[in-house]
Amino acid sequence: MMKKIFASRASGSRPLLAMFLFSLMLALLLPACGGAENSGSNNSSSIDFSGTIVIWHGWQGTYLQAKQAIFNEYMRLHPKVKIVLVHQDNIASKAATAVKAGNGPDIIAFTDDNLGSLALGHVVVPLDQYISQDYLNQTYTPAAASALVFNGHVYGVPEAVEAVTLMYNKSLISADQLPKTTDDLLAFEKRYEQAHPGQYGVVWPTEDAYFNAPWFYGFGAQYVTPDGKAHLDTSQALQAMEYIASFRPYLPKQPTYDVVSSLFAEGKAAIIINGPWSYADYSSGGKINIGFATLPIVTATGTPAKPFVGVKSLWMAKTAKNPALVADLMKFYTNKANQITMSRADGEIPANSAAADDPAIQQLPAVAGYAAQVKLGVALPNTPYMSALWTPVQNALTAVWNGTQTPAKALSDAQAAATKGIAQISS
Repeated sequence: MMKKIFASRASGSRPLLAMFLFSLMLALLLPACGGAENSGSNNSSSIDFSGTIVIWHGWQGTYLQAKQAIFNEYMRLHPKVKIVLVHQDNIASKAATAVKAGNGPDIIAFTDDNLGSLALGHVVVPLDQYISQDYLNQTYTPAAASALVFNGHVYGVPEAVEAVTLMYNKSLISADQLPKTTDDLLAFEKRYEQAHPGQYGVVWPTEDAYFNAPWFYGFGAQYVTPDGKAHLDTSQALQAMEYIASFRPYLPKQPTYDVVSSLFAEGKAAIIINGPWSYADYSSGGKINIGFATLPIVTATGTPAKPFVGVKSLWMAKTAKNPALVADLMKFYTNKANQITMSRADGEIPANSAAADDPAIQQLPAVAGYAAQVKLGVALPNTPYMSALWTPVQNALTAVWNGTQTPAKALSDAQAAATKGIAQISS
């Protein structure tokens, strides 16, 4: 299990998509869309629309209500189908135990970074016969689609996504002043501090591996590849680390998540790099009029900075009794109409590409802002090897930020530590 999952973003207690803390609109009535959009690759005439499907999940509050409404509609369309939602803490470990005993659920709803370990443990099983990679690529945004493929097999569907992006205070900066490249961003930081002593142009947790992934991947580096190789000792990784270090003279000495979040909330920073879970903290009660913009183009590569895209997913458990029905339900649940309804109800970022592009979603500034960034990101790695990278990368960032190691030395040490951690996972 990797260190950074949705439920532990940044400070160790940041909630999962299902706990975003912002709700943009009340749910509209669910369209009675039936199976028109969910046929996908399997023929509905061959599906046995009867029996019970048990879903283990971590949804709560308005998020659960919106999802329950979708499942209720499916049961209305298929009266012989019963869907039972079971809330579980520690879903991955409990599912592994239950499936091994033969009494697990039919569907597991969890975050994509857990897919690799559950697939290798045969807790979840492929759905290629019912959901093809072509279907994923045609239906969902690129990062969301790729997150459901492990070792060449499709394991389910993406439900919702998240990524960090530029959030700016419209009272402090206008859209035309936003930096467009990484060089612009550094120059803006310098200028803003000079013009506003004691304040900051842009802030983010500079010692956090998750929040700095956009720079590493934008410069062409990777933390780890699916074959179990760390890539922290490359020239691209060094460029990224040196770029991050170039902000040291202009940011707080300890720019932790809570510190930078407070700076933005108090109007002491014009821009913050943060995700959907933070939106309500800044916007509720009209505290800040927030604008959104995608992360800048990396000057050295000419490509956008690429944040990790976390993907809430639905996978089929090995204990599923009716795989064809499971696949049909997954497609229905994540079709365009239902994704739009869910986003309106709870502010989640749709994984369905047609939903993300729909005018109904584009009219929701926060959802549209994050959705635009998601299109430019990379899926949070679903390989179990990623769990060996979080601490070494974080330690390297901290050493560089504190000035105790050069970027090259810090990355060299991180590479060694990550390689050792990967070997332990492989053994």
